[in-house]
Amino acid sequence: MVAGGEETAGRPARRLVRRRALQGALLALGAPFGWLAIQALTGSSPAEQISRHPGLYTYLLLATVVVLSAVGALIGRAEESLELANELLTELSYTDAGTGLKNRRYLEARLEEELAEAQRRGSSVALAILDLDAFKTVNDRFGHPAGDELLALVGAALLSVSRGGETVARLGGEEFAILLPGATGPEAEAAAERARQAVEATRLHRSTEFLAVTTSVGVASTADLGALSASGLYDQADRALYEAKERGGNCVVLSGKQAAG
Repeated sequence: MVAGGEETAGRPARRLVRRRALQGALLALGAPFGWLAIQALTGSSPAEQISRHPGLYTYLLLATVVVLSAVGALIGRAEESLELANELLTELSYTDAGTGLKNRRYLEARLEEELAEAQRRGSSVALAILDLDAFKTVNDRFGHPAGDELLALVGAALLSVSRGGETVARLGGEEFAILLPGATGPEAEAAAERARQAVEATRLHRSTEFLAVTTSVGVASTADLGALSASGLYDQADRALYEAKERGGNCVVLSGKQAAG
């Protein structure tokens, strides 16, 4: 998966194994150098020094273990910090900065995965594409900052009516999408209608006015259309969206069915 829970859960154990292996390698590499250091400092072989001072070997061994274990721990922490930084960068690369939703890149990757999983399980996948109606008038009349704020509110509204397992993403501009794993056409249509109503109820206060928008929604499901590629499912949902726009907007069109809303 794009963000696998099992992968994340297994990381601490793997880090511990790698850290122990690193510490063992450091000890193996450090022992010969320690042996040579004794000879260089004392002018006699380490074996002679140990025979004269029985506790020396134990002391040096413990000191070496402590130092190299500390070095291994520091390297391990640095590795963890690097992994966390990489995870953060990955998360940022999948996030739309304007709304905090997932972005097109994430949605496309997730859609591919869900289609493969649906084919394996014999289930379905649905996709809803939403395009805000006449959004350009908001930017033209009130400016892009107001439009950006309204987009963020729309994103929050869509999240508020989404259900477990669904992915809400911003595709770009005033276009959004909802990925619905396991959904049949009617189920996806119902989810799209909830989203349409949530957008219609969204309001942004500006001066003495409340800004509002509506949305047209196109929906497609593999349950109705058969096995489709990611691009094929997207194309069917986009065609339904175009039909919703042709019918005046603020409605939901399920691919191959009459408009709702």
